[in-house]
Amino acid sequence: MKTNTLTDGDLELRPLEVDDAAEWLAGENDEQIRWFEAPRPALLSDVEAFILRCRESWQTMGDHRYWAIRRVGAPEMVGGVNLRKLDNDEVNVSYVVFPRFRHQGIAFRASALVVNYAVVKMGAQAVVFKMLPENVHSRSVTIRLGAKFSGEEPSNAGATFQVLKLDLRRGM
Repeated sequence: MKTNTLTDGDLELRPLEVDDAAEWLAGENDEQIRWFEAPRPALLSDVEAFILRCRESWQTMGDHRYWAIRRVGAPEMVGGVNLRKLDNDEVNVSYVVFPRFRHQGIAFRASALVVNYAVVKMGAQAVVFKMLPENVHSRSVTIRLGAKFSGEEPSNAGATFQVLKLDLRRGM
């Protein structure tokens, strides 16, 4: 799936592979579990099953793409970025950066790469970001990308998400 690799010269995004599962799991922490409203820490079998579903979507060019984030030339995974096609030419983008790599602009740069992919490869006209109100770092990333507050909606876990939208018809 080398053709689905994205780079900005510093970061490289490539589709997750099953061999990435242990490294992915090692990057998980309580903050990630909280912001994604996971019911519990993941198990290796959970991560492997998720990666297999992502791989199938890549193979069928389905509505879901997930990339591992790495620095160019470095073997260590620093996080991941997720893209899901929604209705009405919209996509949803979410991301995670592992603890020791946070606050280095990685989420912003990875998201910008994925937004460009969504426009070019999926014809996206808007990006939707959903986050818990206390997740100020994610909110900062989305605002830096140009997203604007568009409302609130309930999360699957019973909390309330803030929804920010980036209109791609006006450019980033």
